[in-house]
Order: sequence, then structure tokens, then C-alpha cells
Amino acid sequence: WTFDLTKVADAPIVGSWKLAGEGSFRVGPTALDGGWFSPDTAIVTERACLLDDVFYFGADGTFDNVQGGSTWLETWQGVDAEVCGTPAAPHDGSADATYVYNAEAGTLTISGKGAHVGLPKAVNTGEISNGAAIPDEVTYVVEALPSDGSAITVYVESGSGVFWTFDLVK
Repeated sequence: WTFDLTKVADAPIVGSWKLAGEGSFRVGPTALDGGWFSPDTAIVTERACLLDDVFYFGADGTFDNVQGGSTWLETWQGVDAEVCGTPAAPHDGSADATYVYNAEAGTLTISGKGAHVGLPKAVNTGEISNGAAIPDEVTYVVEALPSDGSAITVYVESGSGVFWTFDLVK
């Protein structure tokens, strides 16, 4: 008997990702638009605790939010003012989360209560900060994912005409 084995390359999404810096998390009335909010240098500096967060996609379909001891918190998460602080449950990386990347459909679904890409408030049914329930999964549209897996752009419509876009790099 002879067996010829070949290693199948991991999907380009596999690995550790971070927000890409200026303009990398934005919201506007259409997909990819940052007309309502897009971080400049000052905001990126202020929210450095968010930009060092890791969004990890395992080759086995596991997903992890790795925030270390600090991430960006907003008042809907129980703090008095927007500030870097200890991650708040369930958006603290404790979810037993998974993902499905469907290249053909151009979607990325993260399953696990509190698991997210970018900002936790941006979910399919609205913004959690505006009263939307914390879902068990969020589906993002994959706008761009080069075959070399160096960058990815995803967006989610968080209510009618409210689009959050996230640019990530490895």
C-alpha cells in the first residue's frame, strides 16, 4: 500500500487579528461608510486598550476574544463613562465560541454569547447600547479577505441603515 498525503492549507481567516488603527472601526448609513464615526489618531490613542485586543480564529473552528486585562468599555457595560477597563461579561472572552467562515456566501458567523469582532455592541438586531439583546451569534458580511490572509474587512448591519465596519490585520 502507498499513501500520498498532502497538507491542506489553513483558510486565510485562521490566526490572530487586531483592529488596523485609524478608521478601522466605523459606522455610517451604508456598508463600509464611516460618516457617523471613524476613529482618528486621538481616538486610536485613547482606545489603545481596544486596538490591542485579539480576535483569534482557530483552524478547528474555535474563536476567542483575547483582551488581556483591559479593553474599551462604554456606559451600557456598567461603567460611569467610556474608559479602558476590565472586560465586562459576557464580552470578556469567556464564551465557548466558534466561527463559520463561508467564503462562497461571503459571511462570517461567530457563535457564543458575547463573542464578537470589533466592538461588542454591533449585532445583527441593532446596537446593544440602544437596547438590543445580547445574541448567541453574530453574522458579519466579509467584504474583503485576500488569499494571503493579511487583512480582512467585515461589516454588520446593526438595525436598518446602521452599518458597523471593522478592518483587521494579522
